[in-house]
Amino acid sequence: LFKAARALVDKGDYAAGCPKFEASLALNPSASTMINIARCHEREGKLATAWHDYNRALVLNRETAGEQRKRSLEQIAQKEIAALEPRVPKLRIVVEGAPAGVEVQRDGTALPAAALGEPLPIDPGPHEIRASAPGHEMETRAITMAEGQTETVELTLRPAAAAGAGAGAAAAPAKADEAPSGGGVPAWAWVSGAAGIALVGASVGFLIDDLSAIGALRDNCREVPGGTYCKPGYDFAADNARKNRDVGLFVGLGGAGLVALGVAVYGIVGAGGEKEPARTQGAVALPWIAPSGAGASISGSF
Repeated sequence: LFKAARALVDKGDYAAGCPKFEASLALNPSASTMINIARCHEREGKLATAWHDYNRALVLNRETAGEQRKRSLEQIAQKEIAALEPRVPKLRIVVEGAPAGVEVQRDGTALPAAALGEPLPIDPGPHEIRASAPGHEMETRAITMAEGQTETVELTLRPAAAAGAGAGAAAAPAKADEAPSGGGVPAWAWVSGAAGIALVGASVGFLIDDLSAIGALRDNCREVPGGTYCKPGYDFAADNARKNRDVGLFVGLGGAGLVALGVAVYGIVGAGGEKEPARTQGAVALPWIAPSGAGASISGSF
């Protein structure tokens, strides 16, 4: 497969040869194959992709048999990296006053929080930057990068308008029913307590999944000069997105669960101190979960 790819590329048929190099890499990862893939991407104008490929070749070269061959491949990769360095565009993404749980995607791929504010290599051409956070409006920005260009994109996330706030304010409060003469713990206190326990339990589950994602990232990726490089075939974006999502859900669900438990304790303690018939306190904790966050809304009178 490697020889067939090499023959096609030598004839100038990169469209047919380059995919064969990628197939060869999947079957047998090697520095020489990675270097050929980098050259294919460079000829396609994907300079940042080629730059990353040459750096990956340096990592794969650690497994190359024979010291002379290893030194030769290392020299080739280092030479190509040095030649590409001034040509590769670099994009710096800044989120002003970044709120908790912010997620930034570049061309649909989530960026780690540590990458924000850093000039990162990017291929020439059009790109889309998208930022989002729980409780904030999403912001999208389009930019076209030229060879050798360094640019900064600044994003500001604005708080989203509270859904249904106007309708809730205009609605007349429902008349509370009279409590039984004997008092007792109101039903809403038990509902809030059960919701709080469920939310806290769910938050622990997301924490465990978050730790699992972090472990997978540490096992498959490492920092090398110029960026982060992962094992071939490893889906860095999926685990990184899972990690970011789980952190937001853990914080949101855990905080909402504690609030709901606090409301339940208030209702139980208050009911124990009542000696005369009182109006039913219509407070209820309603949990909510969305792809970007979670929490609970507390409504009623105290």
